[in-house]
Amino acid sequence: MTYSETIDYLYQMQWHGIRPGLARITSLLAHFGHPEQAFKAIHIAGTNGKGSTASMVASVLQQAGYRTGLYTSPHLIDFSERIRINDDPIAHDEIIQLTKRIQTKLQERSPRLAEKISFFEFTTGLAFLYFAEQGVEYAVVEVGLGGQFDATNLVNPMVSSITSIDLDHEQYLGSTLSEVATEKAGIIKTSVPVVSAASQPEVISIIEETARLRKAPLIEVGKEISATLISPQGATSLIDPMKIHYTGLREYFIELPLLGQHQVDNTATSIGIIESLQGQGLQISEKDIVEGLKNMRLAGRLEIIQHNSTILLDGAHNPAGARALGAFLQDIDPNRKGKHWLITGIMKDKQIDQMLYPLLGWTDEFIVTRPEIKRAALPEEISSTLYKLIKSPSKAEVPLVTTKDKVKEAIAYTLSKIAPEDTLVITGSFYTVGEAKGALLGTPPSLIRG
Repeated sequence: MTYSETIDYLYQMQWHGIRPGLARITSLLAHFGHPEQAFKAIHIAGTNGKGSTASMVASVLQQAGYRTGLYTSPHLIDFSERIRINDDPIAHDEIIQLTKRIQTKLQERSPRLAEKISFFEFTTGLAFLYFAEQGVEYAVVEVGLGGQFDATNLVNPMVSSITSIDLDHEQYLGSTLSEVATEKAGIIKTSVPVVSAASQPEVISIIEETARLRKAPLIEVGKEISATLISPQGATSLIDPMKIHYTGLREYFIELPLLGQHQVDNTATSIGIIESLQGQGLQISEKDIVEGLKNMRLAGRLEIIQHNSTILLDGAHNPAGARALGAFLQDIDPNRKGKHWLITGIMKDKQIDQMLYPLLGWTDEFIVTRPEIKRAALPEEISSTLYKLIKSPSKAEVPLVTTKDKVKEAIAYTLSKIAPEDTLVITGSFYTVGEAKGALLGTPPSLIRG
């Protein structure tokens, strides 16, 4: 198979749907001698912030000299972004060969499993096998969906972590915060330390009770550990790094090359994880922490890919993410300099109104589009919701709404009109952001998948 054929084969498994449970991934890993047991893991769940936190921890471990694996999802442009060792994406040839090996073994030994296994289960097995065979010492593993029944929940972690929690994927995780928290808390293991950034009382209560029952030491942001922003310009500038003061077992002064107030709690969570690893014998110095966080990079999360005109990508894919993005945009540009453009494409299973509302006050023109994925809402659905939200306070304040069928058409339309002092934000989902980034950078469309 070619690389493109391999990616097509993997994505055909999405037709199997999402079926919670660990039986299939357990069987898959057993066929390869349980590669997830060959490395030590840090396991991170949450609604928002888990990808940022995972990347921070991996960067510090790499800085400390450890051979570090990082497994996250989704990717933006190329599937290989999901599976990294020391920040290097897995090679295309490795993806082809590992896919063939897994495919062949399943067809020979367990044809029924080969017919039923999901995309995420297959790729999780591929990632774990790759890490084991490449001699990874520590793997930072981001939960895909939920926690308790997620395919990643077969790792035996040194530390577990739960970042911020909000409603998302209600059809799988439940329609209340308590239901979501219960699912996320399923990653807490007996006697394994857990670092939590949960903020809602009902969520905190569930995590605390689960940790107590499983005798898992609990470190909570706002209690045992905390972080504060000490440079106002870090919150309002698109250029300066944020300067953060962390307090836990020790104090650290961090320069973080990311944007957004929400990254402050993610920083606290990541250093809390690192301090727990230090307590278990890992040799990680203050310099490793400071330099690891200073040098990290994170695609698709308030990522500036162009200045003059400013183009910002943010994969805000749920209401909480949209609220964080809206607050950031109001903060960085209180004087409304230039025209504010916003390209968005949203999945139809999301709360579309709650994802648009936080962005109304900042945006002058919405360009509504649809990434090439079956789950995406039609542009007309999003436009209809927008018109309902716009209640005509005064004609001058009502944003324009333009509809384009494809992301690349939305990009072409906006670039043909945007001025140097304007700002363009592309958001709504990682699928939209990935296609947009590919279009802007000239990446072949065959490498862009949902």
